[in-house]
Amino acid sequence: MAHKVEWENKGIYWKYSGDVSGQEIVDASVAIYGDPRFDDLDYKLVDFLDASAVNMSDIEVARIAYQHKAAELSNPNIKNAIVMTVAIDLADKFAAFFSDSGWEVKVFQELDAANEWLGR
Repeated sequence: MAHKVEWENKGIYWKYSGDVSGQEIVDASVAIYGDPRFDDLDYKLVDFLDASAVNMSDIEVARIAYQHKAAELSNPNIKNAIVMTVAIDLADKFAAFFSDSGWEVKVFQELDAANEWLGR
């Protein structure tokens, strides 16, 4: 279980590796959304390509989705790219939570495609 966060000029890139827990994602979201730089972001890129597993309960998925919806009130114009080849069903659950959101959310299996979509 490990993650790193990189603040970039117009966005944020965070990368997970190993076995990822739902609590780890909740904690990372709290830190990012509580940062004053969040209000100026254009994109979020979440990279799970080095994750061997993503273990989340439905309650954790819902908690993260509600965190995102609250953050959307602060910055309504963020494009969200999720890159993963494991636990695709979780990515689909996240995307479903955003169906009524102003945020664009798209799931990719390749980092290059996500970067292109984000204009990164």
